[in-house]
Amino acid sequence: MLRKTLSASRLQEEVHRRIHKLQEVVEDGVKIGVPRPQLQEPDRSGCNWTMQHFHNAAGFEASVARVLEQVRAEYNLPQAQDEAVEDDAGQAADAGDPFGGAKRAAAQNPFGGSKPEQAANPFGAARPSGKPDPFGDTTPASEDTPPATGKRPENPFGD
Repeated sequence: MLRKTLSASRLQEEVHRRIHKLQEVVEDGVKIGVPRPQLQEPDRSGCNWTMQHFHNAAGFEASVARVLEQVRAEYNLPQAQDEAVEDDAGQAADAGDPFGGAKRAAAQNPFGGSKPEQAANPFGAARPSGKPDPFGDTTPASEDTPPATGKRPENPFGD
């Protein structure tokens, strides 16, 4: 039988999907950790990958083994050259550059201007008036003199 080729990530997802679709796994609500497939020399059946060390699979070993046998019969991992092309598409040619050769653009204002303008004063050119206290005190308080008390406003209720 001719096997289809899947990348390691897609092969891992396929095994995960099939295991978590099993009735006994669904009923128990178990989440089984599926490892990444490891490339190996093709065995007698022609399969060139294996998976070992499933996590949280206690009690489900037979079911996991059945799924693994089925998937191994259907799929192969691509050879090293093919895998690099399929898995690393869009990756940087230089392994040291994790951003794929993209360079950061020069600092620009995304709203059009070359540099941000100073924030405008919402009060225009207005400054503090320097007038005496607007609440009735005629002499401004300083640190040396105690604050002067203004005259008490009239009671608006007429008491």
